[in-house]
Amino acid sequence: MTDTNTAVPVVAEVTVPVDPARAFDLYVARPGRTHPGSGLSGSPEAIVYEPFVGGRWYERASDGSEHDWGRVVSWDPPHRLGLVWMVGVQDGRWVYDPNPEHASRVDLTFEAISAGQTLVRVVHTGFEAHGAGAASIRDGVTPGWQEDLQDLRNAAEREQAPVR
Repeated sequence: MTDTNTAVPVVAEVTVPVDPARAFDLYVARPGRTHPGSGLSGSPEAIVYEPFVGGRWYERASDGSEHDWGRVVSWDPPHRLGLVWMVGVQDGRWVYDPNPEHASRVDLTFEAISAGQTLVRVVHTGFEAHGAGAASIRDGVTPGWQEDLQDLRNAAEREQAPVR
């Protein structure tokens, strides 16, 4: 990937069969929710969003350890979740980088498109802030966000399935 491509945003979206409030809640507070392809710890058990501006965004490993991914920069349920991605590349591995100047931006929106249907969109921008690791980060999150949204759709569909 060339450096020029790191300036191109990654956009992913999915329609889920629930209203925006439920979609937001399923995204940020579903027990056992993980992010496909994630794992600074090697064994993520859950993804956690502290529900306020300035809150941490992190993974909790099965051993109870916590590994930061970034910070919450906007918390507006059920419409919007803004995050800074503070994961960089060091020695070919993704690692937490506490320097906010090295962070990219993730914006999730939850838009009602009809009764009981929500369009969830992720726009991840600013990869160039990651410096030499920008291409690796962008290449990694490109399929990851779509997988993450598919996981959300699957959870919403399971919730809406008739009980037998």
